[in-house]
Amino acid sequence: MQTTERLYYRDCYLREFEAEVLATEPDGKAFRVYLDRSAFYPDSGGQPGDHGTIAGIPVLEVIDEGERVAHIMERPPGGRRVSAQIDWARRFDHMQQHTGQHILSAAFEQIDNYGTVSFHLGSATSTIDLDSDRLGRRQLEEAEELANRVIFEDREVHILFKSGAEASQMSLRKPTEREGEVRVIEIPEFDLSACGGTHVSRTGAVGAVLVRKFERLKGLTRVEFVCGRRALAAARNDFEVLSDAARLFSGAAENLPTLITKQSDELKAALKAREKLIKRIAEYSAVELHAAAPEVKGRKIVRRIYAGEDAEEAKAIAHALARQPATVTLLGVQGKPAALIFAQAAGGASDMGRILKQTVAQVGGKGGGARDFAQGGGVEETRLEEALTLAESLL
Repeated sequence: MQTTERLYYRDCYLREFEAEVLATEPDGKAFRVYLDRSAFYPDSGGQPGDHGTIAGIPVLEVIDEGERVAHIMERPPGGRRVSAQIDWARRFDHMQQHTGQHILSAAFEQIDNYGTVSFHLGSATSTIDLDSDRLGRRQLEEAEELANRVIFEDREVHILFKSGAEASQMSLRKPTEREGEVRVIEIPEFDLSACGGTHVSRTGAVGAVLVRKFERLKGLTRVEFVCGRRALAAARNDFEVLSDAARLFSGAAENLPTLITKQSDELKAALKAREKLIKRIAEYSAVELHAAAPEVKGRKIVRRIYAGEDAEEAKAIAHALARQPATVTLLGVQGKPAALIFAQAAGGASDMGRILKQTVAQVGGKGGGARDFAQGGGVEETRLEEALTLAESLL
């Protein structure tokens, strides 16, 4: 089996190349195409594979098979000798993100010896997992500042090839146990890492690294970041969002925290006042409904259907009616789906939870509750009246 010469190992900027087709193999509805040499980077090490074309036919996926690189295509190319092109926009984006990750990981290690456990390059953002859950905003800002200082210095990024024995003697950020030839990415006086991925030739080409957010996991901290054009797009989007929000608040973007806090406090106060008002109205409504309700076997039976927008009021009324002596409340609330609320005065003769379960078993939906108060949902709106009639018959 002939191995694939990986052209991207030595020249990450190679966009076009010629190669010889060694073999093609069916792979479901697609084909695996093998070349004697390839500049296509396969999915590996947290970095997605390249896209592009071979003989004008799109390359859908690139798979690392150890000694060989498989190019997944809808159909095999005709002829033995083929020309291939890399999707350069995608490749360069990945080069910016991956080199930025090396720089950011090295920065975290230098500021407080935080090691990178894993790396993932996504379609919109990238993440690294650090081996500590004790990081805070200060460490994130320090690492981001150091990483960008190295980027702005436009240092060279060297690709070195060493034997396994030589690599084991080098001050690699993460030791490697790889045997044979080891590919090492060096940023002079800053980082030295064994890596088979694609990288820019100078740190300045990364543009900038921007930490977006972080979350603490069990024993780890996941840091989300973007580099290069992604950082520019993220900053532009943030500016547009902040500008739109500022216009809505009729203020300046820098005053948004204060304006949002003020509106949030006002909203909380308004909701609290509304809640009090609903309870007060519910008390009056309960008295009226109780007075107008028919009496059956010594109990007042209140039956009513409310509009969906009055769901909160309906629940408050049910609670208020439950404080009226010898009263049973059977309420429906319209909606898609609709809801049921059953209640009775404390110590009443019926079991509202049981009656609700029997009702939804007949008309559909689900729910349950205690002896004196029960709620259900998932009922067809057109069956609310049927449900209340059934519930009354079960009292």
